[in-house]
Amino acid sequence: MSARTLPELEALIARLSPADQLRLLEDLAHRLRARVAANEQPEAEPFGSQLAMMARDRDIRRELQAIDRELTGTSLA
Repeated sequence: MSARTLPELEALIARLSPADQLRLLEDLAHRLRARVAANEQPEAEPFGSQLAMMARDRDIRRELQAIDRELTGTSLA
């Protein structure tokens, strides 16, 4: 992925409604789980390590907290 692509994607995602952002996250999580399950063990450990690294990343945590604040009080019904 080019250095420009990620910021462009982030900008597009920021324009989505909180409900659509949540749906996107859920869909991405589902796809990643399916890919990991299809590849079984070889990719599972690096994936777990990557998730652990992401969980420690301050920028990612800050972004998730911002999304959480946006979604707080939002009804998905």
